[in-house]
Amino acid sequence: MAESIMNHQESEPLVKYYPETETLYITNGKPLGEGDNVAKDVVAFYDKDNECEVVGLYIECAELVLKPFVDAILAKHGVSKVGTSG
Repeated sequence: MAESIMNHQESEPLVKYYPETETLYITNGKPLGEGDNVAKDVVAFYDKDNECEVVGLYIECAELVLKPFVDAILAKHGVSKVGTSG
């Protein structure tokens, strides 16, 4: 899957989630260049022409990695979590 992401050349922003692998892919639509692991299970892809600009992220185990952030945002705004009462 990483090879297809590196060759991805959409012209519009894209956010795609693959539930079978719990992988989240986010790009601003610019052509992707090289990618680097920036954290456990997170790869940042750089602009093909400007290697200082991050244009895409690939997050494996996204539910586990992002859950604390989503929970904090929901709590801040007083939103009940799905599947809980209150």
